[in-house]
Order: sequence, then C-alpha cells, then structure tokens
Amino acid sequence: MISLSKITSFISFGKKPKVLEYYFALNIGVEKLTSGLWTIENNQLEILQTAAQNYGSTEEIFKVTDKLLDQVLGLREIEPQKILFGVPDSWILDDNLKDENLKILRKLVKELELTPMAYVADSQAIVHFLEKMEGVPPTAILVGFDKHHLIVSVVRAGKLDGVRVVTRGENSSSDIEKALLTFTDIETLPSKILIHGESAAGLRNQLLSFSWMVKLSFLHFPKIDVLAEDLEIKSVCLAGASEINENIKFTDTAIEKSTPSQPLESTESNSSDTSKIDESNFGFVTGDISDQIKKEEVLIPEVEAEAEELTLSEESNLEESNILETTDFESHTVERPLVKEQLKERFTRNLNLAVIKKYLPKWSVKLPIILGGFGLILALLAGYILIPKAEVKIFVEPRILEKDAQVTADPNQKTVLEDTKVIPGQIVETEVAGNLKDTATGKKQVGESAKGTVVVYNKTFEAKSLSKGTVLTSNNGLKFALDTTVNIASQSATDSGITFGKANITVTASAIGADSNLASSSELTINGFSSSQLLAKAEGNFSGGTSKEVTVVSSEDAQRLLAKLSSDLRLQAQQKLQGQLADKKILAEALSENIIKKSYNKNINDQANEFSLNLTIRYKGTAFEEKDLHLIVSKLVTTQVPEGFQFDLSQTETQADVSKLDHDGKLIFLARFKAKLIPKIDTEKILNQIRFKTPEEVLSLVKNMDNVLGADIKMIPDLPKFFARMPILSKNIKIEVGLK
Repeated sequence: MISLSKITSFISFGKKPKVLEYYFALNIGVEKLTSGLWTIENNQLEILQTAAQNYGSTEEIFKVTDKLLDQVLGLREIEPQKILFGVPDSWILDDNLKDENLKILRKLVKELELTPMAYVADSQAIVHFLEKMEGVPPTAILVGFDKHHLIVSVVRAGKLDGVRVVTRGENSSSDIEKALLTFTDIETLPSKILIHGESAAGLRNQLLSFSWMVKLSFLHFPKIDVLAEDLEIKSVCLAGASEINENIKFTDTAIEKSTPSQPLESTESNSSDTSKIDESNFGFVTGDISDQIKKEEVLIPEVEAEAEELTLSEESNLEESNILETTDFESHTVERPLVKEQLKERFTRNLNLAVIKKYLPKWSVKLPIILGGFGLILALLAGYILIPKAEVKIFVEPRILEKDAQVTADPNQKTVLEDTKVIPGQIVETEVAGNLKDTATGKKQVGESAKGTVVVYNKTFEAKSLSKGTVLTSNNGLKFALDTTVNIASQSATDSGITFGKANITVTASAIGADSNLASSSELTINGFSSSQLLAKAEGNFSGGTSKEVTVVSSEDAQRLLAKLSSDLRLQAQQKLQGQLADKKILAEALSENIIKKSYNKNINDQANEFSLNLTIRYKGTAFEEKDLHLIVSKLVTTQVPEGFQFDLSQTETQADVSKLDHDGKLIFLARFKAKLIPKIDTEKILNQIRFKTPEEVLSLVKNMDNVLGADIKMIPDLPKFFARMPILSKNIKIEVGLK
C-alpha cells in the first residue's frame, strides 16, 4: 500500500503564487512630507515609487498626505492596508512620541483608514541605512538640507550624540558650524561630513572651501561627501523592512517619481494563503501497481514461472517503494533508517534458496552461474554500504552581541591591562609628498583705469596744496586720485569781481572700467574740503577706462585643493605605515599632520583656468595590535554569552573611532565590538539521525532545528537521485558547522 501523499509528489499540480503585500511609508520632515510605496520580494526591499511636497502647518499634513499616497499608488490596482512613519527627532521624548505628535498620527491613520506599522526617528533611520549599505556603523556628521532649515546630527560608531535643527541662512557652512559648536561634550568631532537633501550636491564646493578647523575640534580637515537622493524615505522603508525580515537586502537605485501607466494585477495585499492539502484527504490505495515499473530481466532463466512471478513482483514492489521514499520531500515523511540486517533481508529475499532449490535441475551444471550472481549481488551490497561518503555543511544563524568601550593605546605600556582597557601602542611617523591639480572658479574684473585732466578751483583767500593721491569723487560716486602734488593760489579781487585761484592736474580712476570715462565739465568734490572751498571740473572727456571678467584662483579654490590633497596624502601615509608594520593597526583618522612644504603654482587672484599644489606633510600617530584589542573584547563579551551559544574570537569585528590623540602619543578611541555568537550544534546526534536518509530528508531535518538557516550536502560518488542516500556508516559522514 502506498500513501496518497507520495503518489501526488509525482503529479505537477499548479501552486498558488505567493501574494506580495504592499505597504505605504510616510516621512514627516521639518518642512516636507515624503511618501513611498514599497514591498518585499525574495528578501529584497523594492521601493516602487515616491512623492514629496512641502507643508506649512500641522493641519496641512492630513490633506497633503492623502494627496501623496494617491500619487505613489497611481494606476496600480492594489490596496495597501499598512503604513510606516518616519518622524522628526523633535517629535521624540525619552524614546517615545510626544503626546501632541501621537495624536497627529492617530488622526492620520483614522482618516486614511490604514493600520499603523511603526514609527522611526529620521536620524536613527538614516544611521541604520548607512550601516546597512556600508557594512559598518557610521561615524560622521550628517547634514540634511531643507529649503529653510538644516538638520545637523553627530553619530559615532553608529550611535547618535545629538541632533540640532537650525534656520538656514545665506552661508550654510557658518550655519553648520554654529550647530556643531553646541556639541560641547564631544572632544573630537568626526572628520567626515555627509550631506543630503535639497541642493546638497551644489553646496559641496562651498563647504570644502570653509575653514572648519578654526573654531571646531576636528582632528584634520573633514572629508565631505554627498549622500543618495531621497535618503530619508529610503531609510524609513529599509528600517521597516528590516523589522519584517532580518535578512532584507536593498540595492540603492533611482526611484520612479512619476505616475506609472501600467496597472498591476489586482491582488489582496493582506492575503497570505498558500496551497495546502487537508490532512483529512490523506489515505491509501490498494492493488497491484507493479505494472507501472519495467520488469528487469531474470538472471535465472531456468526457474519456473511460479518462482519468476514471485521474484519479479517483489522486486517491482521494492523498486516502487524506493522511488517514492526518495522523491517524497513535499510530504515531509521521515522514514526510519534501515539497519544492516534489514537491508540484507530486503536484497536477498528474492533469491529464496528454498524456491531456487525446488526448481533446480537435477544436474548442477549452472550452479556456478547462480553462485556467481549471488556473489555479485553481495559485492554490490557491500560497495553500497562501504564506498559512499557524504559531507554536510550546516549553516547557522549567529546572534550578534555589540559592546562599546573606550580604549587607550599607550606607547609607554608593554602589556594589556584588561581592567582599565589599556593596550600597548607604538609611535609611528612618515613623510609623504604629492601634487594635485584643480579648476579655478574665482571671478575678477581686469582692465585699465580711466585718466583725464581736472581744473581745481580755490574759492578761499588762502593758497591750498593737495598732495599726490588726494581722492576726488564724482557726482555718481566714482573715485579718482591726483597723479602729482599741486598748489592752488587763493582767490583774488579784481575790478570785474572775484577771480578763483585755479590749477590743472591729471587724475586716475581708482577702479577699472569704462564707467570712469567722465564727460567734460563733470564736477568732482575733493576729499577734506567742501565744494564752497575747493571744486574740480573735468577738462575734456576722460578716456582709457576698460574692463572684462576673467577666471582667477580664489582663496576658496586654494582651500578646497589643500583639503583634497591632504586627504589623499593621509591615506597614502596610512597605507605606507601599514605596509611597514603589517602586524599593527594604524588608523588614518588618528594621524596628526604637520605641513612641511606648501607651494601653489598660482597666487590668489591670479588669472588662470587651472592651478596646482605641491604639498609635503609629515604624519605622526600611534599603532596597536588588533590581537590586543581582541583580548579586551573577549573580556567584555565572555560574561554575556547566552546559554546555547559559544563565543568565537575569530568571528569578532572591531571598529575604532578616534576620540583624542595626546601630545605624548596616547591614542584614545571609542572601540565598538561586534561579536558573532555561534549556536552550539550536537553533531553526534545529527550524525545518528541522518544515516541512510535521502538528501531531501536531511535538509528537512536540519532546517527545522533552532538557529539553523540551511545546509549543503555533497555526496561522493554523485549517484542518480533514485539511489542517492546518506551513507549507512557514521564514519563516512562528515559534518561541518559554520556561517553562510
């Protein structure tokens, strides 16, 4: 008799496709709302579409949100039932939503008739996103640009030190500096600034030109990078997806923002039905099904029909049973392992000696053939038992244990002090030089100044003297200077009246350009005198004033090139020292710099489209051995290993973020330890359970174990599926446990 569940394993019934569930996401920014439509397919986060719009008040949130959700849904014939929220950090108090903000979300889901999933603070979501994308907890200053505000966050080793929201002024660099100055409890700021949001890419050059190290405690000039577009909504979606599926993956690509024209197939988003067979339908069928299998030739042609029929019927039933047992992985039937005696009985019962003897001819000419066939069967049986080998790799799911600690690398220390978290350090230094070119972006007016002659009238009864450089000002505010010193006689009385003293002198415009080409008889006042005392008039038209705009090297250009080249040389210095000390760990962030030589090929305001810088810097820092750091880790982690897990020091990741580098060479840094705790697996027990099982049965057994993700089975030799079974002998099975 054969189980119906086994028979159905041979029939290809159409399976109901898995129905995807779609979700809304809404990120509530300081002044902008962003919505998204997302789903999870094959452990992959898919963000289908986003839409954004500014809002001016709390009352507008409800109307704008409804509009944005319609936009991301577009023509898709789906009805998401759940929504995920991203909220400003100002909405959070003691890790909970403030009451007034909680009321907003409650009203929002009620009006939209949606089920709330969860909420996450914007800054926390972004930190999680960066860690997921880069593989390590971020250490950086995050700056989000809105139209009227800046959101400045400081994160070290994946932990937020605080968030500041400031009004955006004309100079974004100064605004960021003001915000960072409020982080008074941070001794050394992270030397990386990550910017995102409105017009962020266009502001990078401005930020690179700012003098960050004048007021702020950076170890060196910060590196400035621009983060992905739509960072906030992507971060919120990834945070929600990670709660649903710990193994979620996400590829950061451009997200569609326009309404899609192709409607999706209508589905019920909250459906989770799968194709199942009701247990009540399980049953048995009776009857002879051996006719379905081709009978093999009988090796004993002289055996009479009765014995042949018996033998073939039993062999056919045996083969049919083996086929069903081998391929039955859908019904999860676990067969009891066959012991050696059972196998022997199964393979030899078809050659029942009593039956053979009954039908043997009285002469024994063919007895050697019979015995030879019997020996061949025994040899094949022995080979089937002794030869097969198998390797089973069990992939387990580790438990992550994280721990932070402040560690000091001291050049004067020779041994590890576990209690005080002090490890030996070694002072290292090197000198590197480099050259880098950049494009000039400054603008300057160049040309000639206008020249002309003026007549200076003295309206006083005293002679006057004007020195070279005395400033004259025209009615429209243009400045001119006397080319030489001049003396003007006093006014005098004559029969016809008063005659002013006068003198002719040349003047030159203070500024270049044609605007200074004054017309004849234009009046000019003289610095230090009123027009009732001294007055100048243009003697003829002024000429020679010209100007044009050219590209020059600005101070911002020079500062930006210095920051770029310094960053490159720092990395070169770290790589050079690391090559010399392969067994040591050298942090690029912890290298102090001393500029030995700095030479630009152009000066500030020199006309040029391109300029270059030659730079030589001496770097000095403190190196340490990672094995010493691992000792500190083991001390901190060992006491926190839960039951059923084991701590493997080789599976420990460390990240160091510089806090301070003292003058005596002591390096103080924040070390974050990430230990992967491996589940304890009883391999001996598994070994006994999987002998003579099919690979499908072994995979089913292993996957149902706690903390096991799956397994990989390698059979030697690689037999057809019909014959594939684990070895009977335990010594021929090798089991390895590890991470995937």
